[in-house]
Amino acid sequence: MRRREFISFVAAMAAAWPLVGTCRLTPEEFHTAYPKLRAWIQKTLEFYEKNAKPVASMRFVRLPLYFDPSLLKTTKFIAIDRLPMPPLSAMGLSRFAVFEQGDFSGITYLDRYFIKQTVVTDEAIHFHELIHVIQWRLLGPEDFLAAYANGLDEFGYENSPLEKMAYDAEAAFKRSSPIFDAEKFVAEQLGRLP
Repeated sequence: MRRREFISFVAAMAAAWPLVGTCRLTPEEFHTAYPKLRAWIQKTLEFYEKNAKPVASMRFVRLPLYFDPSLLKTTKFIAIDRLPMPPLSAMGLSRFAVFEQGDFSGITYLDRYFIKQTVVTDEAIHFHELIHVIQWRLLGPEDFLAAYANGLDEFGYENSPLEKMAYDAEAAFKRSSPIFDAEKFVAEQLGRLP
């Protein structure tokens, strides 16, 4: 998601979620929706797998400095015009309708991510999505989705811990800050989450 998209998204969220910070997804809500969401993710990934390409195929110069080469070979991306967003409202999670309608540059599911065709050569967006790949792997699908949903509920998109972590790492990458081990960074940051 680029700055212009982000500002529009935050404005829409502010209108739709006036109570950000006052609600949290209940365990019952999550456990009802999780199997449906997991099935949707699996079906979506299977449908698009024929179009998936290893990140390594992009031959980015800087990504290998931050990520293990095996991650870049096994993680795949799908360049697409419109990102597939889960039908959260239909799964009983209507509080995420604004997110569901979001116009992002990329979205990650497990070890695959979708990226808009218009930004497919932007190395920083791949970097951001790779941070999410690591989060998915280290947390596992159920804990990742619970943490992501609760982060949106409690803090809104801008301050959602998993997004903030990815945006902070992306900002350091863009600044050409000292090179760091992205996997270690994510593990340390996850260890600090409540």
